[in-house]
Amino acid sequence: MAIPARIVWAISHLGIQPSDRLLEIGCGRGIAMAEITPLLTDGHIIGLDRSDSAVSSADERNRAAISAGKAALAQGALADWSGGGRHFDKIFAINVNLFWLEAARELKLIRSLLAPEGKLYLFFEPPSAGQISAIAHAIEVRLKAGGYVLEKTMYGPAATPPLLGMITRPVA
Repeated sequence: MAIPARIVWAISHLGIQPSDRLLEIGCGRGIAMAEITPLLTDGHIIGLDRSDSAVSSADERNRAAISAGKAALAQGALADWSGGGRHFDKIFAINVNLFWLEAARELKLIRSLLAPEGKLYLFFEPPSAGQISAIAHAIEVRLKAGGYVLEKTMYGPAATPPLLGMITRPVA
């Protein structure tokens, strides 16, 4: 199965380290998780999705990594998830519209889930390249309002598919 370009591109910007502790918000069918777990030695990734069927598909795809203790899945909405006292080096989301709509509650929760030097990575594949600047602006406004500083904005290597990525961290 071909990995969607947006997922390959997003993973290339995560700078995965073997001991990273990662949280994927909106993990869907677990495609990114399946690509990341081989890069982890003593690291760990948790995939969170509100869809029961998506989590079931992700479980099937990542069963070996879950059995090996490199991965775990959680079903539910981010706003309702406590994280179980864990802290993450990297929290990322691919095509989760929440971040350019309204995410004040979730951004507050993410702040509590990030390790001291942790970062939030947001990636999007808008329907058209013409929407990238409006989406980037909407996200930046929400991040600033939520107490985050934007470290870097990235754009895909080509116009098709249009890709947008943002790396941010909470203001100290």
